Amino acid sequence: MIALLAAGAALHVAAIATPLPAAAAVVPGAVVARYEAVVAALKEPRTFTVEFTLEQTGTRTLEQTHRIFRVGGDERDETIEVNGTRAISPSVRIFRGRPYRYAVARLAPRSAQYVFEYVGPHKNGRHVDYVFRLLPKLPAARFRFTQVAIDGLTFLPSAVEFASSPAVSGGVTFAKSDRYWVATGANASAQLGGGMAHERLTFSNWRFPKTLPKSTFAVARPLPTLPPTPG
Repeated sequence: MIALLAAGAALHVAAIATPLPAAAAVVPGAVVARYEAVVAALKEPRTFTVEFTLEQTGTRTLEQTHRIFRVGGDERDETIEVNGTRAISPSVRIFRGRPYRYAVARLAPRSAQYVFEYVGPHKNGRHVDYVFRLLPKLPAARFRFTQVAIDGLTFLPSAVEFASSPAVSGGVTFAKSDRYWVATGANASAQLGGGMAHERLTFSNWRFPKTLPKSTFAVARPLPTLPPTPG
């Protein structure tokens, strides 16, 4: 999906929220405990469809819109628009046994790996998020989470930040869609040989059907080659 993430790069949240007054009291340990209990009990969708727009700027410029269909680890990825031009016949790729990179449980940091250092409450719309800086408990890995904002209503992550090197950073945001907690956006920045590269994903049109037709994941075949026209 997103090239920098597929290469192990991190994602960056542009801004989490506006700080609340210091008087807003919270018990950090209780917030973390509830967060981990809710994440552990979270039910994520097995069957869904979603669209995302990918924007690349910096070392290259590209904009694509994809439509994704998933059941378990099976995925159909249709490229339906490139640089503002709608495809007459979408490019289709079929994947089997492919983990979904933006699942909440996959991106929610845990206290077994990190010390949660409370930063403070932040306003998020009409409610409060609780922001924690993350300090790795194990020797620093190339990829690490650096911060999490915990939604004050659901106690699920509303945003995570992470990095894979000093030159790469980023984050993913989440929110509720229907009865599920899903990714709403992601972006990444990396210092490459040719300069800074930036990517941004925007997710939309989440749908959660009970089933998808088996033909959804049939191998996409190219059109047959026509014989040459007689001279």
